[in-house]
Parts: sequence; structure tokens; C-alpha cells
Amino acid sequence: MSAAETQELDAENDTDAPEWTNATMAGSTEIELTFTDNSTIDRQSVTAGDFALSSGSVSNVTVDPTGDGATVTLLLGERQNVDNVTVSFADGGAIADGAGNRLTSGTMTVTGMDTLVPDFRYFVLTRLNDSTVEVRLATTEPLSGLRLAVTGPAEDRLTMANFTAEDDSNTRFRTRYTVPEYGAYSFVWERAIDRNGNMRVLSRMRQFRYEDSAPDIVLDGPETTTVGTAVNFSAAETVDTDGIESYRWYIDGGTLLTGPSVHVAFATAGRHDITLEVTDSEGHTAVATRQLTVRATADEPSAVTVVRQNATHATATVEGTGLVQQVRARNGSLVEGGNVTLDRLSAAFPANRSLSLGMAASDRPPASFDGPWFGLFSVDHAVPANRVSVRFSVNRTALNRTGVAPEDVVLSRNADGWTPLTTSVVGRTERGVTYQATAPGLSRFAVGAKRGTDSENRTGQTDATATQPTDEGATESDGTAAASDAGGRPDIAITNVSLNATAPTTGDAVRITVTAENRGTADGSYPFSVRLDDSSVATHEIAVPAGETRTRSYVQNLSTAGELVVGGQSVTNVSEAGGGGSLLPGPVAGLLSGLPNPLSLWPSGIVGTILGALVGLLVAVYSVLKALAIYLGY
Repeated sequence: MSAAETQELDAENDTDAPEWTNATMAGSTEIELTFTDNSTIDRQSVTAGDFALSSGSVSNVTVDPTGDGATVTLLLGERQNVDNVTVSFADGGAIADGAGNRLTSGTMTVTGMDTLVPDFRYFVLTRLNDSTVEVRLATTEPLSGLRLAVTGPAEDRLTMANFTAEDDSNTRFRTRYTVPEYGAYSFVWERAIDRNGNMRVLSRMRQFRYEDSAPDIVLDGPETTTVGTAVNFSAAETVDTDGIESYRWYIDGGTLLTGPSVHVAFATAGRHDITLEVTDSEGHTAVATRQLTVRATADEPSAVTVVRQNATHATATVEGTGLVQQVRARNGSLVEGGNVTLDRLSAAFPANRSLSLGMAASDRPPASFDGPWFGLFSVDHAVPANRVSVRFSVNRTALNRTGVAPEDVVLSRNADGWTPLTTSVVGRTERGVTYQATAPGLSRFAVGAKRGTDSENRTGQTDATATQPTDEGATESDGTAAASDAGGRPDIAITNVSLNATAPTTGDAVRITVTAENRGTADGSYPFSVRLDDSSVATHEIAVPAGETRTRSYVQNLSTAGELVVGGQSVTNVSEAGGGGSLLPGPVAGLLSGLPNPLSLWPSGIVGTILGALVGLLVAVYSVLKALAIYLGY
């Protein structure tokens, strides 16, 4: 009987359906199924529509017959984000053998199918006080591990153990971190690892600065004088831990004088401002202002009288001089609310006019004000004023609670709508931050945050602490945080790190090439560290314009063996000297390698002395050539 006849007879006697014996992962998008049968598997009976998956879909199948059955490979349409995928027969699906016996049921579970790395959602730093920051971050899937590097005057590394999960799914985390020394710090989110071990290198950086204290100004001088009489103002007792760099005196906001003390005299009566700006050697600045009452004669009465009715209300009587006059209480502020304090007012009032001012402070925002909020000052007046200057303060507690940066506070004036005024920081203390703002006239003044800033987005309404970072839910197509402020912001990430050596060893000087991309809408700089054997050996900074990519190279001496990490990315392993390859160009390396070992030829006497000198010269030339090769990038 022929083989064909035997096979035909076997098929006639075969009444058993194929048996499904195994299912395994064959690739990131492939599942391999094994079927056995006592005859053959009908390849034409197997299609993609025969199978159903618990996650994903089957786009195609291949069938590879074996001696006792067949191997069926399912090609999936996409990578899976779950570890276990169950394979079953779809409705109407089956696999048949040559005798027509059909297998229509059965399931198999395949493990290890998760091959997707976690994706970035947000990474936010929020200042809680001068030295403490809250770190919040999130990815698109649960994490089992993460790592952040803290670089600056002091260095540290944060892992999953340092964070607390904000949700049951382990996708959002937060922690608080206090830097130990003054200076600028970079928090670099280096990597995130999901529950199935898939790791994503992020290199996302956020910055935080722990400011040193500004100089403690001690300003001595009189409160009154007469026209034409010179008086002395001194700041000689001003102290600062970093040392005083400069003294700048502003007389009525105009004339500039320098030095620790000044002599001034005035030709006109009225209230005059003596403002001192002191800067220390680290660039920290403090400002103090004294008011000097200049009278025509020694017995002339004061032109401004202030009466505080209570903490939130005060009145003032002003005898106008036509010059800038200052309205301030003899002791303390004019009025204050829970979050803000009105320290003093300066304005030019009409000459020879007597007028009354009514001042009040409130924490309640008016219905017409739209935006982040701290407090309100109102100044009732019947006589117009110009050249107005407002000195006010905001409590540190309110700034920390809302997350508004001190530089983002602005004073607005209500004149046919709320108009932001030019506002600047003039002093900082542990209790609060002091500001100076100029206005064209008196009115109601609102203290809030600048519109279109990160601070505003974090703040929301007055006393509401932000519960969700701005970055979350506002992402661009590449997953990076979308800029929401009018001026834009940088979003810089290191996209590539390369080395000019394949097997570096200790003692080598290698060239590291770093490429960074700025996906944000403002120019910025990205500081990053070079770490060797888990210790920082250098810190660099790469400046990248908005929407552009920049590449920079740095020469680094390799002092120890271990893993070389640049900007959170592992580049290579540095081995001990002696086992590495040559970094010299091919012709130079060939020339040097062809020389015999001098020790094997070493004679004694004068010949040895001459050869010793030649060998020393050869070693020196080798060192120069090697350094030149490294510099040229070989």
C-alpha cells in the first residue's frame, strides 16, 4: 500500500479532534500556539478570525505544520500594556485536522506580554517655604519603581520609597523635600519602571532655589529737618553673612548716591523719601525707606497726620504742598488684613489744599475681580492725586498656601476695570514679602497674582490650595506639559548622549556629546550632572532656544571605574585601566603597536642610558598623540 493510500486510510479512521497543548509569548506582538493531532492540521482552516484575545486583537496568523500537528503564530495588531493575555476561540472559530475533526473550545493564558514603557504625564515642583518643595509626578500606568536625582550645592537621590502614592492605581506620587544648603537645585526625574519591569528614561528636569537671606538693613537718620539744613543718613551697622557689595541711595526716587552713609539737604518743604538698596556679594538685595519731614522753619507743624481707628481702618489729614508727600503711621502699618498689609502711600497732592483720606483693608475679593486673590486696599479721597506710590506686604503663609511665587504678585487698580500696575519686590523677611507699585492716582487696589503665569494656574481661587497640577490633562501630542502662560515656558529634555570611546578605562579623558531638545515655548537652560560610580563628578548646563535642538560636547576625565551616567541616562561602564582598547587613530595605533617591547632589548651601560632617553621621549609623544586623538573625537 502506498504512503498516500495509508494517509487516506488514516484520515478515514481518524475521529479525534486536534488537541491544544500550549501557548507562549513569541515576541512583543506575537503569541505562539501549539496544536497536536494524530493526522495533520488543515492549514486552510486556520484564520485570524478563529481567535479572540482578552486584550488586543489578532491581525494575521501563520501556520507551520509539525510531525504531529502544527504551530500557529498569532500576529497582534499592537503591543500590550497588560502582562497576562488569555487566548480563546471566537464564536464560530475552530481548527480542523485533515479528517475534518474540529476543535472549537479551549483557552490558554500567556504571560509576559506587557512591553510598553510608562509614559510621562506631569512633573511639578511647588514651593512650600524657603527651603522645602513639594514634588508631584505621574505616569500613564502603575509604577513599581522610580528615581530622581537632586543636584546642586548638596546632592541626593530619591526612589519610590521616598514617595507616597496619591491614588490606588499607583500612577500619581508626591513627596516633600527640604534642601540643606542655600543655592540653586535641579530635580531630574531620571527613570520610571512599571509593575512588569519596563523602564522609561525620562530626563525631565525642574529647578528650585533656596535663597540666602538678604542684608539686614539698619538705617539711622533724623525724621525732621528744615529747608537747607544738611542731615546725615547712615547704614554702617547693616550686616549680612555674605558681606556687603554695594549701597545705593535714592533721594525722592531720583537722585542716586552711593556709600554706607550720605549727607543730604532739601530746598523745599514737605515729605521726602530716603530709600536705601543694599546688595550682598551673592546678589541678594534688601530695600529700606525712611521719610524725612522738611519744614520751612523749625516750629512748622507736620503736613500729614494719620489716625489708626483699628487694624483695618485709618484716616489721614494732608496739607497739600504740590510735592510728593508720604502718608504713613508713626508706628507700624497704615491698615492690614489677614493676608496683606498697606505699609504706606506716597502721592503729590494739590498745593495749599487740605484733604482727608480714608483707608481700609479687606481679605474679601470684590465681585468684579477675576483671578487669584490676596487682599484689597481702598483709599477714599475727595481731592485728586498723582505720582502715587504704594508700599504693601503679603504674608509668607498666604504665598506658601496658594503656591504663588513672590515675583508673580501684582497690584491692580480699579479704574474702569482692574488694571495691573508696575509692581516689584523691594524686601523679604521671614514674615512676608514687601512690594512697591506705582499708580496714576488713588483708588481701590487689589493684590493678586499676575495673569497667565504658572503661579496663577496653580493657585486657582483665594484660599484654595491647588489639588491638581496644571500639567495634568493639558498635554501636547508628544506627552510633554503644554505651556499655559502667556510668556511661555521651556520644556527641555536630553534626547541623546554619546561617547567617543567604546571601552573607556580609568585615567582616560573622553568626549561626551549631549543633545537636548526644547519642546516648550520659551528659551531655557538645562543643568545636568555627570555621575561616575554613583558619585557626581561634574555639572554642566546646556542652553536651548524654544522649539530647537542643541548639541554640546564636554571632555571628562574618568577617575574611577563604574557606571557612567549623564543626565540620568546610563552611557557605558568604565573599567579599570589595563583592559581597555586604544583610543588612537588606526595608523598611529598600528605604528606604536609595531614597536618591540623596550624591556626585552634593554642593554646595560651607555647604550642602556641612550635607549632609556629614547623610550622616555616615545612615551611623551604617545601621550600627546592620545590626547590629540581624544580631542578630535577618535
